[in-house]
Amino acid sequence: MPKKPADSRAVRYLAEHGPSPRDDLPVQNLAKNVRALIGTLNISGGPGGGGSTAGVAGGLTGIAYLREEHVLSEVVEAWLAENETRIEEISPDSVRRRLRASVPHEKRDVVSEVLSAKGYEVDYTDRGGRQTEPFECSLCGESVPDIASHLRECPER
Repeated sequence: MPKKPADSRAVRYLAEHGPSPRDDLPVQNLAKNVRALIGTLNISGGPGGGGSTAGVAGGLTGIAYLREEHVLSEVVEAWLAENETRIEEISPDSVRRRLRASVPHEKRDVVSEVLSAKGYEVDYTDRGGRQTEPFECSLCGESVPDIASHLRECPER
């Protein structure tokens, strides 16, 4: 009788230790039914990925986790902690974009929240993103967050 996937040494390791570097698992070649229980978070190249991470200080370490048990925010925090010194070589924008691309679409906000809380902020103002500093209207002198919207309703126009 084949053993249950939950009896796998890798599954038991992750249940005991929480999200962990993939290389720390006691079994590296996982059976298909065990792979269905274990996810790995890491960033790589590919569409929108901006190239391989192999050149970044020897590559980045993937974090293994139990899909049904571990909270994604904890997995992201473990990934950041494990790769902290190596991701200093990657722009915060690239880290954010590539890490968000490595999770299902509906979970991308979780990645953004953890990255923001950990200080991986991205300044989009130089790329046409939302302006964070208020504008001063040259007509009425009012300080406004969005000059285009204000000009349509400016009392001095």
